[in-house]
Amino acid sequence: MPEFKTVDGVDTHPDWSHVPEHARHVFLCTGPRCTQRGALQLWKTLRRHLLAHDRIETPGGVLLTRTHCQFPCNLGPILTVYPETCWYGLHSDADVQRLVEVHLVGGEVVEDLLIKERS
Repeated sequence: MPEFKTVDGVDTHPDWSHVPEHARHVFLCTGPRCTQRGALQLWKTLRRHLLAHDRIETPGGVLLTRTHCQFPCNLGPILTVYPETCWYGLHSDADVQRLVEVHLVGGEVVEDLLIKERS
């Protein structure tokens, strides 16, 4: 097992020195209001479905990131997808599953989950 240096108390493992392969960057808000609305459970569902489709950190896949508040909190939990600039309001595991299958695997925007017109 290779040994890695620690610099200023931080492990310097080589995997933490490059941007993972991905086609889309997905941000799910886990700020206080979205968490109160179920964002942590939706995060687990999102990750599980992306893994099932082999879509996490792969050349055609998704770089998945949890964030704090993205606004608009009252429409959350909020999930944004780049480079398409889609803002989604997710309210159930079924919404997440559909988003993964239709947009993140199939490449089509899920219009009825959008909360902001695409720019």
